[in-house]
Amino acid sequence: DYYDINISLIRDEEGKPTGFRSFSRDVTERFKTEQERERYREFIENIDDGCYEQDLQGNYTFVNEAACRRFGYTRDEFIGMNYSTMMSQETAKKMFALFNEVYRNGRTSDLIDFEIFTKNKKILHMQTMASLIWDHEGNPIGFRGISRDVTERFKMEKEQERYRNFLDNINDFCFERDLNGKMIFANEKWLKFFGITLEQTQQGGMGYHNFLTRETADKYDQIYMDVYRTGNPVDLYNFEMTFQDRESIYIDTSISLIRDENAKPTGFRVIARDVTRRKKMEDEREKLREKIVQSEKLESIGTLAGGIAHDFNNLLMGIQGYTSLMLMDIDPSHPFYEQLKIIESQVKNGADLTKQLLGYARRGRYEMKATNMNDLVKKTSYMFGRTKKDIRIHQNYADELWEIEADPGQMEQVFLNLFVNASEAMSGGGAIHLQSENVMLDEQYVKPHDIEPGRYIKISVTDTGVGMDEKTRERIFEPFFTTKDMGKGVGLGLASVYGIVKGHRGIINCYSEKGHGTTFNIYLPALTENNKFDEQAETNTMVNKQINILLVDDERTITDVTGTMLARLGYQVIIAHGGQEAVLTYRVNRDRIDLVIMDMIMPDMGGGDAIEKIKAINPEIKIILCSGYSINGMAREIIERAGVQGFLQKPFQVDQLIDKINEVMTSS
Repeated sequence: DYYDINISLIRDEEGKPTGFRSFSRDVTERFKTEQERERYREFIENIDDGCYEQDLQGNYTFVNEAACRRFGYTRDEFIGMNYSTMMSQETAKKMFALFNEVYRNGRTSDLIDFEIFTKNKKILHMQTMASLIWDHEGNPIGFRGISRDVTERFKMEKEQERYRNFLDNINDFCFERDLNGKMIFANEKWLKFFGITLEQTQQGGMGYHNFLTRETADKYDQIYMDVYRTGNPVDLYNFEMTFQDRESIYIDTSISLIRDENAKPTGFRVIARDVTRRKKMEDEREKLREKIVQSEKLESIGTLAGGIAHDFNNLLMGIQGYTSLMLMDIDPSHPFYEQLKIIESQVKNGADLTKQLLGYARRGRYEMKATNMNDLVKKTSYMFGRTKKDIRIHQNYADELWEIEADPGQMEQVFLNLFVNASEAMSGGGAIHLQSENVMLDEQYVKPHDIEPGRYIKISVTDTGVGMDEKTRERIFEPFFTTKDMGKGVGLGLASVYGIVKGHRGIINCYSEKGHGTTFNIYLPALTENNKFDEQAETNTMVNKQINILLVDDERTITDVTGTMLARLGYQVIIAHGGQEAVLTYRVNRDRIDLVIMDMIMPDMGGGDAIEKIKAINPEIKIILCSGYSINGMAREIIERAGVQGFLQKPFQVDQLIDKINEVMTSS
C-alpha cells in the first residue's frame, strides 16, 4: 500500500522538544490512479498516431507529441488553432459533416480519409475517427480523436489502382494462373471477351479448356510445360486460337513464370494481343503481292512472246515474199506451183500461230464495238453444247447486264477455249455453270492489274472437272504450258484467253482445287461514251496512176523481197535501211515520192519518229505503217498521232499489199 506521512516535533511550554507527532493517509488508490494516468500519458505521447481534442467549435484543446511532430507545429501553436485552417474548404466541409454526425447521434464515427496541410504546406493523407467528450453532467463539450498518417499506404494504393486501371483499360489480354490452371488474376479485356467474372474463374476453376477446342488447348498445355521445364519465357506470333463456339482469332502472346520469394515457380503470367485484323491484312497484302508478282511475270512473258512473234513474222515475211515472187513467174501447171502454194499455206498457219502469241502479248488487232455479253455467251455455249452432249450447261445471267466494248470474235474465242478446257477436265461428262453480273471494282482490287476502278461486268465459268493443284494453276496462262501429252496441243489456248482479256482492259482469275473443279472469273469494263472509237473507213478503189514508193525497213531480206514485189507490180521503189536514212532520203527526193511504206520497229530511229520528221517536211504525204506486231498498242498510237493512212501486218501476201496501196492512195 501507499501512504502520505506527516511527522512533527512535540515541545514543552519552554519550547523544548519532548517527542514526535505523526499522522498518515492511505493514498494507495490515488497513487495507482496517477500511475495509470502517467502510463496513459506516456502511451499517448509516444505512439505514432496523432491524438487530439477539440472544443465544439473545432479549436484544438489538446494534441500529443506525435501530432506536433507530424504537422510541424509546437503544442502552443496547436492549442486554439481551428482544424479548418489546416485543410481545403472541401475537406473542411467533409470533416464538419463528420463531427456534426458524431454530435447528433453521440456515437463514435467510422473511419474517414481526408487530406491535411502541414505547417510547411506538405499534403498528408490521414485517416481518423472521432467521438464526443462529455462533462460531469453528461453534456457534450468537445471532440476527441486519433488520426493516422496513411500517406505511404495511399500512394501504394494509388499506384496499385493505376496499374489496375492500366491493365483493365489496355486492349490486350492479361491474366495469371497457378500451376494447376486456376485463374489468379484476369483483366477486364479477358473477362469481357469470355463473358465471365473473375470470381467464376476462381471458384469454378474455369480456364481456357472451357472455351478452346481440344487441339488448341493441347497446344497451350505443351507451351506451358515448356515454359515450366526451361524457366524461359516464350513469345508466340500469329498463334491461332480456335474456340468451341466462336470464330477463331490470332494472337501474339508472351508466357512467363511467376516465382515466389524463394524463386520457386508458382504459376504463369500471360499477355496476349488480338492480331486477327493485322493477320488478315498481312494475308491480303501477301495475296496482293503474289498477284502483282504473277501479273509482272505474265507481263514479262507477254513482252517476250510479242518480241518472238514480231521477229518470227519478219522471217515469215521473207518466206512469203519470195514464195509470192516465184508464184508470179510460174504457171499453175508448173510442177512446183502446188508446192509453192503449200508453202504459202504453211506461212499463213505460222502467221496464225503468231497472232495467238500477239494476242497473249496484248498486241493483237481487235474490232471493237458495243457488245451484250449475255447474248454472246449464250450463243457460244449453244454452239459448244451441240458438240458435247455429255456436258450439261447451266446458265444464270444478270438482267440488264451492262454492255461492254469488245471484239465479239475474240470474245467467242475466249469462251470456246474455256469451254474446251472445261470439257477436257470432265472426260466422263459433267456440268458447266455460266453466270453474269454487274460489279463495282474498287482501287484496291484493280491495283495489281494496272487497270481503272469502276463499273465492270463479271462472267464466271465453273466446271465440275478434276481441278488443278496450285503449281499447275500458277502456270496455266503461260504460252506453251500444257498438261496434255506431247503432240496433243501447243498450250496457247488459255494463254490467248489471258491476252485477249488483258487486251480488253480486263481481269481473269482462276480458282481451282484438285478434285473440286475450276472457276474462271472474267471482269470486263462496262461501256461508257469515253472509251468508244471509230475505225477508219476502208475504200477499195483501184489506183490507175504510176506511184513512186519509199520502202523503209532495217531488215535487208524484207527490203529486197518487198522491193522486188513492188517493182514487179510496176511501182517505182526507193529503198532506205532505217529511220534516219528514210528521213534523209525523203528530204532529197520529196518531189518524186508519192507513198512511204515504213517499218515500225528499227534500231537507229523507230518508225514513229521517222514518220513525224517526214510529216514535218510534207504533212500531206501518204504513209503505210508495217509491223510484225499488229494494229493495237504502239501501232495504233503512231497511226492516230501522226495521221498515218494505212497499216499492214507482216507477213502479207501480194494481193494484200496491192489492196492496201490502192486503199491509201485513193483516201482523201
